Amino acid sequence: MKLVVEKFDSLNQYLDVIKSRKPNAVFENEKELASESEGFSFTHTNSYSEADELARVGYKEGLDKLKAANNKTRHLGSAVKALPSTGVVGFAPHVPNAITGVPNSMITTQRVEQRAKVISILYYMGGSWDIGTSRFIEAGKNILNVIYSLELQGYRVALNVMTNFCTSKERAFSIVQIKNWQQPSNPLKISYPLIHPSFFRRYGFRWLETAPNLSDSSFPAAYGKPLGVVEGNTTDDRRKWLKANGILQDGWFYTEREEAEKLDADELIEAMGINAANKKADKPKRQKRAEYSPCEKYETERGMGLRFEEMNLGDPREYPEDDVPEFSPEDLKLPPEELYRRLRRRKWY
Repeated sequence: MKLVVEKFDSLNQYLDVIKSRKPNAVFENEKELASESEGFSFTHTNSYSEADELARVGYKEGLDKLKAANNKTRHLGSAVKALPSTGVVGFAPHVPNAITGVPNSMITTQRVEQRAKVISILYYMGGSWDIGTSRFIEAGKNILNVIYSLELQGYRVALNVMTNFCTSKERAFSIVQIKNWQQPSNPLKISYPLIHPSFFRRYGFRWLETAPNLSDSSFPAAYGKPLGVVEGNTTDDRRKWLKANGILQDGWFYTEREEAEKLDADELIEAMGINAANKKADKPKRQKRAEYSPCEKYETERGMGLRFEEMNLGDPREYPEDDVPEFSPEDLKLPPEELYRRLRRRKWY
């Protein structure tokens, strides 16, 4: 059995590549390609160009359908902690240093990077021809809830979507990262690949029609079968098969549409084994207040799975409430002696 696997770092890269390629040796003599000829009832788009517009601009109707998902997650743009320190500039005077003439006589904050916890999920959204739109939507909502739930627990989540086509001789897989760990959840951006049938039934077909190294001449007859038909009876069986064949990377967590439409977020997290992996992982250690050197440039393979990495996540838009020094402008009106006594009572001083 031959495996054909192609991975893409982003949705835009995926769209650009499959648009630029010509039909491969298996499909080059076909009069019609299913990615363009299939109608609305099957793909829920009227043309390939309409699907392309939805993918690049955003699926607004899909966003409305995903609003039923839990949308209480907060912005998680950084894991930077703000620790108090002294310097020549700052937001308030450090009275003892000022009195003794020490140059660092202003109170400021020191931004210190902490290790980020990153989880990568591989989601197989495909299915046979008779799978209705509502089932894609229900599964997609539950996947989005998983992301929200994990982000509320402090994780960073990368989401990868897989499409698959199987024959007796060949298995073909495309894997597209539609959300990297650095991006906050954006339902408008990920709604199309997460729930719209055209992502699988137009773009998935186009990828198969142009995939390099494809060789089985039986593909054009019916575009193969879903993985669930040819490998294993359960999601766990297919999870093991993907792992054994190197398609599911070490540290990644797998689920698929059939499982996702039946289980809520907490049940999916348990089914994927994320909770069990979290219990085994080492707890991140707090960085000491010291000069921090940013890590090397981010590489694609870093941050995959459940790990703790030292990552430069950029400046935060806001500090968590418990990290802001308890110091108000009203304190500046106090006499120096009283201000000094108050500062000594603060936990951060």
